Amino acid sequence: MAEKYEITRTSQRSAVVSDTVLWETDTTRLTLRPEIVRNPHNAEASVKVAFVHQRKSPKGTWEDVPTKPFSALKAGEEVKLPLHSESTLKLFHELRNLYALATQGKIGRGTTNLVVGPEKEMVEVGESRARVIKLLLEKGYSDDIWKELIASDPDLATRLSDARIHAKRQEALEEFRINMGRRQGEPWWQDFFERNTWIFGYGLKYQILKPIQAQPYYGGTNVTGTGAERGDFLQHTEADSKFTVLVDIKKPETLLLTGKLYRNGAWVLGEDLIGGVSQLQANCRRWEVQGSRTDENRETLAEQGILTVQPKGVLVIGHTKQLTQTGQKISFELFRRNVINPEIVTFDELYERAKYIVERTAQNAEESAQAIPVSDEDNVPF
Repeated sequence: MAEKYEITRTSQRSAVVSDTVLWETDTTRLTLRPEIVRNPHNAEASVKVAFVHQRKSPKGTWEDVPTKPFSALKAGEEVKLPLHSESTLKLFHELRNLYALATQGKIGRGTTNLVVGPEKEMVEVGESRARVIKLLLEKGYSDDIWKELIASDPDLATRLSDARIHAKRQEALEEFRINMGRRQGEPWWQDFFERNTWIFGYGLKYQILKPIQAQPYYGGTNVTGTGAERGDFLQHTEADSKFTVLVDIKKPETLLLTGKLYRNGAWVLGEDLIGGVSQLQANCRRWEVQGSRTDENRETLAEQGILTVQPKGVLVIGHTKQLTQTGQKISFELFRRNVINPEIVTFDELYERAKYIVERTAQNAEESAQAIPVSDEDNVPF
């Protein structure tokens, strides 16, 4: 049975707990008056108690019976405090609860109400339900809670999962936006996209991409071994039949154009743009004729149902804000429209695709956020 305790902090190292009646008659009763303490010499010694004998006054209120200290007893005198079996059992339960409050309860300033009880009853408590669940999670019951949730309410489990995914993607989207202006190096962006491969999910001709191996060797002995050429990501399309896709990551500030006008409105393309396209084309060819055909790589990919047939390349490079004039936009767009492979995607375009993915899941996430009511109480139940 769950029991509620009122705890009032008296100092930084102590708090008094509401009295508990151990036994009672019409006119007299014995109460337990506990105190939670922080013992600097023994952390386990965190509870002290006093037994208080009370009588009912003519007004019907309970009043403490005056007692004399043990030091005033004369030789041969004694004081007995008899407890029958039920009172002794209740004392045992109270002490167990008090030590739980002292070691695991969160006691705030002023007065705090904490609840102690069996796990099943605690989940059924109507007040502060969200905080109860949080406490159970902190105690390592997350797998049990999730399995039970899936079994009892799979729709809610799905909404909660969607909400979590949505929240993480929102964080990644903000990280993406902020770092496009921080001049991060290629290794940082490679790591970011490795942690957030979902960003490529809806853009590349609607083929969902999944990573096979970050920083693969395209012409070595195996996917992870030594080789002549190394790329940023080796990925594959996701469908009944899967095909390899190679992704190369540059930087947002990598120049798409040199800023020089060639002639007749044509602008000179950036060196890294041309070089990146050429390099990725060579890597795609090298992976097809060499890397994918090694015995180890062919076996590894075959186990996953992945084929290599003129692998697609994706080059992530630059930012369209560099294209300030109409002629520059035309030159860049004409170039990439006429490049069959690789597909050229700027960082801001990839960001907008990621933003679209996040916005598509917003409605499910909103429903999930409302799945568990959050209490307005300031107290934390145990």
